[in-house]
Amino acid sequence: MTTFKLADLPAWSRKIQKVTDAIVGQAAADILASIKVDGGIVRTGARVRGAVPRDLGFLANSLQSSLYGSTSISGTGPSEAILVAGRMKAGEVARFAWSAPYAAAVHYGANGVTGTFWIDVAAGNWQRNVSSAVRRVRAELG
Repeated sequence: MTTFKLADLPAWSRKIQKVTDAIVGQAAADILASIKVDGGIVRTGARVRGAVPRDLGFLANSLQSSLYGSTSISGTGPSEAILVAGRMKAGEVARFAWSAPYAAAVHYGANGVTGTFWIDVAAGNWQRNVSSAVRRVRAELG
């Protein structure tokens, strides 16, 4: 049986916070990394559910990210967004948005063209990504 002393509480609390922060950052980065860009798409081509269609690349590269609205921790493009997500700590607020004027129309669909719902598909995998992040953080901590 493990004994616990009140004097151990601050150290235990710091350890739990580090673990929680690592899990949040890893899971958020994994969600963004899971969003695929379908390179074969052209304006008149078929769209793949869960993928950002790429025509000239503007939509895929219009992803903007910020942590607590800060301009010092922000970036444009998928790789920068993953870096912002990786810096997240438990309880922080990050913002990820595709700024192309037609992003919502492509995501949800418009004018008879079916949407690809890449955000919805990625968000639906949140619990799986959190579970995966927990396993990886546990393995790193031994």
